[in-house]
Amino acid sequence: MCNTTIMGRPMEADAKDNAYFSVDSKGLLAFTERGMAEYRSYFGKAGIDIRTIKSVEDFRKARQGASPFFDEHLTAKVKKGEKTLERRLLIAMAESNEDEIKRLERLLDAEDKGIKLV
Repeated sequence: MCNTTIMGRPMEADAKDNAYFSVDSKGLLAFTERGMAEYRSYFGKAGIDIRTIKSVEDFRKARQGASPFFDEHLTAKVKKGEKTLERRLLIAMAESNEDEIKRLERLLDAEDKGIKLV
């Protein structure tokens, strides 16, 4: 039994009903279209061809190998969508932009107090 987790849950529990991949009874992992779209560039940044990932253990190793690119991967995901103050704060946090974090936190605090900023 593998100890790998996704979002804090054992991977085996998610493997049967997962939007990103499935694992058959022989332990072979197959990415869904959504999984290919989600992980291809992330693994690619680490020089890992997603087509070589055939098992849960391969997936675990690929995630470990790509971990230096995780912040960049999250930043790219967060940048999609409407640029709300909250989203801009997440981007600043992912980019470790301390000045922007402080500025946006002040804006959010003002909004929470009912002050409208234009």
